[in-house]
Amino acid sequence: MRSAPIHVLPADYREVRQLRLNQRGRLFWLNILSLVPMVISGILVYGLLILYHAAGAPLVIPSLPETMNQWTGIALVLLILPLHELMHGLFITRFGHKARYGVKLMVLFATADGAFFRRNEFIQIALAPLVILSAVGLFLMLFLPVGLAQWVALAVILNAAGAIGDIWMTLAALRYDSSALVQDEADSMRIFIRVAIYP
Repeated sequence: MRSAPIHVLPADYREVRQLRLNQRGRLFWLNILSLVPMVISGILVYGLLILYHAAGAPLVIPSLPETMNQWTGIALVLLILPLHELMHGLFITRFGHKARYGVKLMVLFATADGAFFRRNEFIQIALAPLVILSAVGLFLMLFLPVGLAQWVALAVILNAAGAIGDIWMTLAALRYDSSALVQDEADSMRIFIRVAIYP
């Protein structure tokens, strides 16, 4: 049974940390660090694609076209950006809060105003797009001719690169006990821990 959503900070919790994406050039370094998941996912995804087609690609649907128009492919790849935020939003809703979408610092975001998430809930919300959209993309590639599968591969890689902020926030949250609460503020996060209250 899922726990009730938290809309008001409990009296025995205190803020211990606030992390901002744009603090002291952090956004710049996160963009540089996004090359790490991009390269790793690129090697894995294209490696699997090459191996699969070298093995005969048994599940490919032969009636599908071998490739697509370049501009259509680019549009489909860029579609991963709003899908990434939609996935965050679906998990925000799953934990009982209302998702709000927008753009800040030229970055798409999904957040929940005034919501407090248990640490493990927050981690699930943060990592859902990386895990789920990557898995869906890899699954779809099994059925697509290589010319179409390459566009899906690019979307999976872009999704992984775009998840660098989610990975960073997850690592920050993991430094605290599972009883910690996290508040997402679109371009920042606040972490709260339980403290002893004496009469």
